[in-house]
Amino acid sequence: MRVFVAVRHANDPREHYGGLWSMNFYPALRALGCELVESQVDLQPASRFMHIAGDFTREELQCRASLTERILAEVRAAHADRPIGLFLSYFYNSHFAPEGFSELRRLGIPTVTFFCNSLYQFELVRDIARAADFAWHAEKPARDLYVAAGARPVWVQMAADPNLYIPVPGAVREPVACFIGQRCADRDRWAATLLRAQVPLRLYGSGWSTPPPPSADADAASAAHVEARYLGRVSPRPGTRAAYFAAIRQNWRANGLWSGSARTWRQLHYRRESRKLHSLLAAHARGPLTFDQQEQVVSECELILNFSNVWADGRPGSVLIPHVRLRDFEAPMRRACYLTGHTEEITEFYEVGKEIDTYRTPEELVDKCRFYLAHPDAAERLREAGFRRARLDHTWERRFETLFAQTGLRVGR
Repeated sequence: MRVFVAVRHANDPREHYGGLWSMNFYPALRALGCELVESQVDLQPASRFMHIAGDFTREELQCRASLTERILAEVRAAHADRPIGLFLSYFYNSHFAPEGFSELRRLGIPTVTFFCNSLYQFELVRDIARAADFAWHAEKPARDLYVAAGARPVWVQMAADPNLYIPVPGAVREPVACFIGQRCADRDRWAATLLRAQVPLRLYGSGWSTPPPPSADADAASAAHVEARYLGRVSPRPGTRAAYFAAIRQNWRANGLWSGSARTWRQLHYRRESRKLHSLLAAHARGPLTFDQQEQVVSECELILNFSNVWADGRPGSVLIPHVRLRDFEAPMRRACYLTGHTEEITEFYEVGKEIDTYRTPEELVDKCRFYLAHPDAAERLREAGFRRARLDHTWERRFETLFAQTGLRVGR
């Protein structure tokens, strides 16, 4: 089967995780006998406003229309050469006009669009999801969102490539816990709990060594530092008074005057509390890691952690909900002793307590960290069992086999 793929949000791999999904998807598709035709259209111009769900400016609509027509031109040319059996995309609403899927349908090409942050960013893909033939979502609880929007959801969880996520042979493990990822949501609260309990912890990623932006105050900067202009949209710079006023207005529009004001207060309180944690966290921050460095760190630390919560609507002040992530498959694939926040969904992929472990409360997190750091034999048993399970069941090849079976698509040349 020839598969036309448009899954890179930027041709530059340093921008918008430009190489992440091609790195994950392509080897598995090729291993299943698919011939890939990759879009060469750079989505970077639209990725700059992919955090906007709709109500696009005239210039943003023109940008999207141009990208859509260029992608369709690529598809037409490839399809005329030899038939395309599937159009696989990872689009936000900003990237591709929904009516473009009608043209693909007219050409007789089935379409699948992928999204992995549906629980808290669904509005950013709602229009795309209901326009495609199938909407592939990674989180099981997101199904109702897709159904309500009129989409045809297909639940297939994420995975890891065993040829990329490889244990480092002969690594000597240190009795320390480790988290790799940026500081966001309530991750700093979980980390602070461990540090106050004197659990040895290393933090890798952005945001851990720098405090959150200060509260808005008198802004003496020039207008160029107050707002950014792009394709007809004016966006205030983070940390400025204009940015805070914009957030307050957004809360009022979404929640009404009283509830919106209450949410603004919760956001400000949460930010103040976050700033109080800075010195504690910064002392244990090690900075971001390259892909190869992550491999080394995972093999050298006794225990690899995940803080799995996200804000329910993607913004502080909403409910915190647990979220299955790529790392839930990548870390065990790298043969980590893996401890993550508990979700019912994760129990469908691992035997908790034997292949990975989970926690529900701060107290349970501290207790389990102490246990695995004090009992390397138990950590090794969990590590080996999780590694075997990940390599057996949680590869991208397995996931695409499931996707094709659920959509009725035929694999092979």
